[in-house]
Amino acid sequence: MNLSPYLLGATGIGAPELFVLGMFGLIGFGGFLLWLWSLIACIRNPRLSDTNRIIGIVLIVCLNLLGSLIYLFLPREP
Repeated sequence: MNLSPYLLGATGIGAPELFVLGMFGLIGFGGFLLWLWSLIACIRNPRLSDTNRIIGIVLIVCLNLLGSLIYLFLPREP
C-alpha cells in the first residue's frame, strides 16, 4: 500500500496551513480549559446559593464558551 498521497507534502499542506491549524487547536484547547475551570469553580464556590449554583451550571453547560465568559464576568455574591 502506497501512503505517499497521504503525506503532508503530497497533499499541498504547507507551513502556513499547519500554523493556522495549530493556532485553532490552541484556541480550542484554551476554550475547553476555560469551560472546565468555570464549571469546577461554579460547583465548588461556597458563596453561591443552591439556586444560583444550578443556574450557573446550566448556563455554563448549555452555552459552552459563552456561558463560561458570562460566569467569569458576572459579579459574585458577597
